Amino acid sequence: MDVAPLDMLGMLDKHWVQIAQLPEHLVSKALNIEYCFINETGESRHPMTGGRVSIAIKSVDDNQHSIETCPPLDILLIGGPAPSYRPSEPIQRFIQKQYEHLRALLTVCTGYIPALYSGILDGKTATAPRGLLPMLKEEKPDVKWVEKRWVRDGKVWSSGAVANGMELMAGFMWEEFEEQRGLTEVMMGMADFAKRGQAY
Repeated sequence: MDVAPLDMLGMLDKHWVQIAQLPEHLVSKALNIEYCFINETGESRHPMTGGRVSIAIKSVDDNQHSIETCPPLDILLIGGPAPSYRPSEPIQRFIQKQYEHLRALLTVCTGYIPALYSGILDGKTATAPRGLLPMLKEEKPDVKWVEKRWVRDGKVWSSGAVANGMELMAGFMWEEFEEQRGLTEVMMGMADFAKRGQAY
């Protein structure tokens, strides 16, 4: 479920919009989106679960990559691993290197962990699952932890619990793709998505 927000973003893809038989003025605003699935070795076909690191968005020929073969990305979404997960040094270096040129880094639920240990969240405002916030505020004071469903600080977007990832993605789509706002609104309606805002 941590990477379910990709389904929502995928609703802006030209192929999906054409299948939905929407008017041409909306089809013309659609994006060309391809997914790049990433883990440390590139071997698993299911890298999004079980503590493996991430899923990302970029136009690529082969959508399965290791952290060594992954091309530069536009958007990196990190789904939530187990709370005890700690990223390896190669994964930390991968996130740091990608972050330099990313349009956006999104973390869902405990997906904050790889970003945190990579140093990306230092000095930034972020959120995480509500039950973990007291501990994080005490143990990781270099981050301004806030109790919200999702929050943005520059190009870093973070969500609270796993279900808040959908709200995070809705906010991301609305703010980052201004030319597609009409299309986004139509697709949100088709998905029966109800906006709840950032505050709990």
